[in-house]
Amino acid sequence: MAIDRMSNRESELNSLQRLLGIRILLVEDEPDIADLFVYILEAAGAEVMTFIDAETALASLEAVYPDVLVCNIKLPTHDGNWLIKQLRMHSSVFLQQLPAIAVTSYTREISDRKALTAGFDRFMVKLDRPEEIVEEIVYLLSTHS
Repeated sequence: MAIDRMSNRESELNSLQRLLGIRILLVEDEPDIADLFVYILEAAGAEVMTFIDAETALASLEAVYPDVLVCNIKLPTHDGNWLIKQLRMHSSVFLQQLPAIAVTSYTREISDRKALTAGFDRFMVKLDRPEEIVEEIVYLLSTHS
């Protein structure tokens, strides 16, 4: 029964392929959550590059040129708000305008208003519904075109 549900979910995600050709930079320090995000996003057709901290992600952005940033707010050393502020002040117009989604599982500690004010375009709770991240990215890209 559980295998049927998983294969149904997998075929549901694969049938979407709504992110085919989209390059996503994922900044997530929790390995299990990062693996789940990668699974969902790749099943939807995306190419995903994963980093575990804001500093490494920032240093790699110019070489990677993703279509979307998906970033955990709560990260070691510098948080996601720090990262998005760096991007919005960057000398590269591409990075200043990079579509970005903030994600968190700390809904009581993390304010969506603070993340949006820092420069994120969208804010979501991590994996309330696995397909939600795909929907958010599709929406965000459609509004940035």
